[in-house]
Amino acid sequence: MAILCFGRSIKINFADWLQECGEDLWLISAAPQFPFQHHYRYVRQLDSLDAGENVLAIATELARSATFSRVLPHSEFDLIRAAQLREYLDIPGQSVASACAYRDKVLMKDYLQHAGMEVAPYKRLTSWSDVLSFCEQYDFPNVIKPIDGCSSKDVMVARNLSDIVDFFRDKTVDGWMIEKFIAGNMYHVNGVINENGEAFFAPCAYINNALDYQHAGIFGSRTIEPDTLLAKRLVTFTRRTIEALPPTPALGFHAEIFHTADDRLLLCEIAARTAGSLTGELIEHTWGINIHKAWIQSCAGMANALNIRASPREYAASIRVPVRTARLLTLPNVIPFDWVYTLCLSGRVGQTYEQATTYTDDVVSAMITGSSDAELNEHIRQFTDWLNDTIRWQA
Repeated sequence: MAILCFGRSIKINFADWLQECGEDLWLISAAPQFPFQHHYRYVRQLDSLDAGENVLAIATELARSATFSRVLPHSEFDLIRAAQLREYLDIPGQSVASACAYRDKVLMKDYLQHAGMEVAPYKRLTSWSDVLSFCEQYDFPNVIKPIDGCSSKDVMVARNLSDIVDFFRDKTVDGWMIEKFIAGNMYHVNGVINENGEAFFAPCAYINNALDYQHAGIFGSRTIEPDTLLAKRLVTFTRRTIEALPPTPALGFHAEIFHTADDRLLLCEIAARTAGSLTGELIEHTWGINIHKAWIQSCAGMANALNIRASPREYAASIRVPVRTARLLTLPNVIPFDWVYTLCLSGRVGQTYEQATTYTDDVVSAMITGSSDAELNEHIRQFTDWLNDTIRWQA
């Protein structure tokens, strides 16, 4: 027997994490040097995993010479094709119905409405008249986004109809949705539910909001104290959201949730994969669990218990300074505080950048710690002030 893996990120170390499963590993990858690459029985490197039906054509051909017991994606963009392959090969794992419900944000909210959960007004766009009718019914601002996007990419907050006209000037509305803008703080809950039903939920908060990178604002996340009333509500809300969607044997999840000024919780969206950016690292620092590893092992049928600290070690935050339409003049060359436990400079002094297209387009990223919500928030304030004083741009 063998396990087929779809690899995009070198963070996902299938070969190391699945050593104990006792099956050959086969890999189709768009990453040039995947970790432990020569520990796989077979590796097929492609320029892209998104070119038409090439990945499924290759995978079904490989299935003629190998008997796959599992198909393991880790990227949101591979969930549906992996589910299609499972159903074609009649092997266990997430179904097409489940994968589509987590990928299609309109279908997702249809399920939540059917379960009696409040969602922001929304509509799948099939024609320009859909835009007009929605905007006549709901005052601006409204949000335009892909029905199957991720990482806040290509999301636009429209303040008036002219913004939407400009946005769709060179593209059709097919594949897009519109929804009412929700004012409030955004939180996210991340975790794993394994095949035994054991679950781990880590409530987190965004620093600023998930679209601030579009205006050169500092972006980040932080783990939060789990015993507050709000944290408990966020976890309960996420459980209800998962229960409203088609079930899957093992689930890694990343749920984004609005907390409004009148104390309501509304889902922004939920993904059937573990969190990107630096969230996994923050959770591992706080709780001692690698959620990516736990999810992949559970999807492979490994019945490992979720090893989690009984209480948080300390709380952690990630800070990213996005690129902007300007020339980068200076970067920091010291680590100013002992509670900064990693500082990564990815920018190039002297280079001219364009506006960020996603929150991972940065020149600086860092992770910092604090013993409580209050101390961590104070460290975030001190560190962002220092970054704003230290990093210089020329328009």
